[in-house]
Amino acid sequence: MKKQTLQLSFASCLFAISQGVWAESFVLQDIQVSGLTRINPGTVLSNVPVRVGQTFDDRMTGDVVNSLYRTGLFDDVALSRRGNVLIVKVQERMAIGELKINGNKAIDDKTLLGALRGGGIAPGRPLDRAALAQFEKELQQQYVSRGNYSAKVTSSVKPMSGGRAAVNINVREGGVAKIRNVVVTGNNAFPDSVIKKLMESGPKSRLALLSTKDQYSRSKLVGDLDNVTAFYRDRGFLKFKIVSSQVSLSDDKRYVTINLQVNEGDQYRVGRVDVTGTQSAAIQRMVTLKQGQIFSQARLRETQKNFSEALGKQGYAFAKVDVVPRVNEINKTVDLTFEMKRGQRTYVRRINVRGNYRTKDEVFRREMRQLESSFYSKQAVEQSRRRIQRLPFVSAVKIQTSPVVGAGDQIDLDIIVTEQSSNQFTAGVGYSQSAGVLFNLGLTQNNFMGTGKSLSIAGSNSETEQKFNLSYNNPYHTIDGVGRGFRVYYDKSDASDDTTSDFLSDKYGASVSYTFPIDEDDSLRFSLGAEQRTIKTTSSSPAHVNQFVTDNGNDFTQLIGTLSYVHDTRDRTIFPTKGVRHNLILEAGLPGSDLEYYKLKYNGSVYRPISDDITAVLKGSLSYGDGFGDTNDLPFFENFYSGGIRTVRGFEHNSLGPLDSTSDAKGGNLSLNATAELRFPVPFLNDVKGLKGSVFVDAGNVFEDDFNADEVRYSAGVGLTWVSPIGPLTFSYAKPLNDEAGDKVQELQFSVGANF
Repeated sequence: MKKQTLQLSFASCLFAISQGVWAESFVLQDIQVSGLTRINPGTVLSNVPVRVGQTFDDRMTGDVVNSLYRTGLFDDVALSRRGNVLIVKVQERMAIGELKINGNKAIDDKTLLGALRGGGIAPGRPLDRAALAQFEKELQQQYVSRGNYSAKVTSSVKPMSGGRAAVNINVREGGVAKIRNVVVTGNNAFPDSVIKKLMESGPKSRLALLSTKDQYSRSKLVGDLDNVTAFYRDRGFLKFKIVSSQVSLSDDKRYVTINLQVNEGDQYRVGRVDVTGTQSAAIQRMVTLKQGQIFSQARLRETQKNFSEALGKQGYAFAKVDVVPRVNEINKTVDLTFEMKRGQRTYVRRINVRGNYRTKDEVFRREMRQLESSFYSKQAVEQSRRRIQRLPFVSAVKIQTSPVVGAGDQIDLDIIVTEQSSNQFTAGVGYSQSAGVLFNLGLTQNNFMGTGKSLSIAGSNSETEQKFNLSYNNPYHTIDGVGRGFRVYYDKSDASDDTTSDFLSDKYGASVSYTFPIDEDDSLRFSLGAEQRTIKTTSSSPAHVNQFVTDNGNDFTQLIGTLSYVHDTRDRTIFPTKGVRHNLILEAGLPGSDLEYYKLKYNGSVYRPISDDITAVLKGSLSYGDGFGDTNDLPFFENFYSGGIRTVRGFEHNSLGPLDSTSDAKGGNLSLNATAELRFPVPFLNDVKGLKGSVFVDAGNVFEDDFNADEVRYSAGVGLTWVSPIGPLTFSYAKPLNDEAGDKVQELQFSVGANF
């Protein structure tokens, strides 16, 4: 920019000196342009503020030169006269042919190239050296704000053919300066140690090898100052302020010392609290600040939020809650007046659904608890958002309000959804020496034809196994949200290929189920089905299987009923970040069946956000089964199993628990499993949608009647789940923590499908 200013000043001086060249005005007969190689002459002429036939004098020269310089296309402009012809001689700026950035790691190429483009520096554009120099300066300052005090940014320009230039920006980032110490002065109410614990900036512990606490960053320090200020304001120090926050840099630019000087001021308590604009006792009871308490800014905001939500439930979409404080310096108290400004009660005129390319509008509209032509309710809108978010084919949803022009008491709601694939497709061909050629094919759609219904078809075939399953569920069989589903299945299998007791099973059956909603978070499900099963023993069948067939026969006609209760407050189905889910299930071989038994199962999960990206997950399951009537025990083929990617990772699938007479796992009628997990985005793969990593600890086993804590197996490891286009894929690597002789260990495991 300075260079361009100097050029303009120099050009003006030249024209002032050369006034004698055309002291007399003349009528332009023509304008000729010279010095062009790439730029069209028409571009120059269109930016010359004079035309042929117009009278020209020396006062117009500055306007012509300035106009051409402002195009940014020229490094030099000169004017001369030949008779009544104006000669415009220009020197074109080189165009940027190549643009490369080298040495940058902390800031990626995409970000830097976008910033360059915003500054007019991009391939094909004229080279503006002033803009390039400004970019160097700003980028270096950006590194300094990140703590890279020794960073250096330079650029080089190399001419190329055709009036082009290669621009190389070279970055030497250097190391991030380490924080040697944090010095706090002016604090009396709280010691240095308390204030330093509030800060993410500071010397790190010797044991915190992976911590970045000691890496200085201006943005991180700004956040620390906000934390310290909020801490004091929440403890009654209304006039607290940070006088200065100086950063001292060592001579070698490797270390910094942060010096904070604070002014605490006096501590204030809450005086009188009034609420105006409402007569509702319920709303007035929402005040969280009581007279005599130490003033807290956080409680003040909480009270405002409570008032806003209460007014929103009553239909006042644009209500405001103002706070008028009155400080008493003598008593050191603060009187507060909350002014409720309701505005007009608001109606919802229209609800619009946007972003749904696969799913029909009605699928989202039936989840809405806020209705058109009714009073706006913030609570109903939030319930609607949460219900839509929990649909398995929705990854994100926003509900925005927009006022209706000309109607101050009406708004429109825009439901903006981001869909995700909920389909799962599996296909495979393989070969096993024992089972021969293996075929399997499966398709699951949780949003069949965009209707929100689910359909699953799966089948497999080999010499030892033939399976087929067809299931269908309509979550809105009735307009009130009663769901209905069907299932038909056939399963012929040889358990000798598994790690469990050896026997042959041939079964087929069908069932119908109904789901009844109780309220927004609770539902009951009932299913009734019939099954025909045949059990056959082999030469390698264990003693307990042979004994069961001897006592009960091998053909069983069953009438199976299931009753389950679900309480679900999760914010979403796939990768929930908060909420709980409890599921209690009673399954039974009903009276009149050849085998009468029951299985009582509980599955629970809790999700809590640790930060915006990290979620803590706790899961647990407890199951128990037994026979009744003429059936003494739980049939062996209904036993529970443990081990594998869905229970205790690091151990082979279904391999844990009691062993039979042939040393295979026989399962048990009591099962206990638990998982503690942290989920997070996968480093360096943040752009991959539907991908989460985890670290976990698993515990569990199965037992025969009596629980034995010494038999519980533990494992720890890392996992990866990807919601891919063909369905969820889950990988885990786990190390058993207390495996014993005879346990079957399998550290690396994989499955199609995931338990979110």
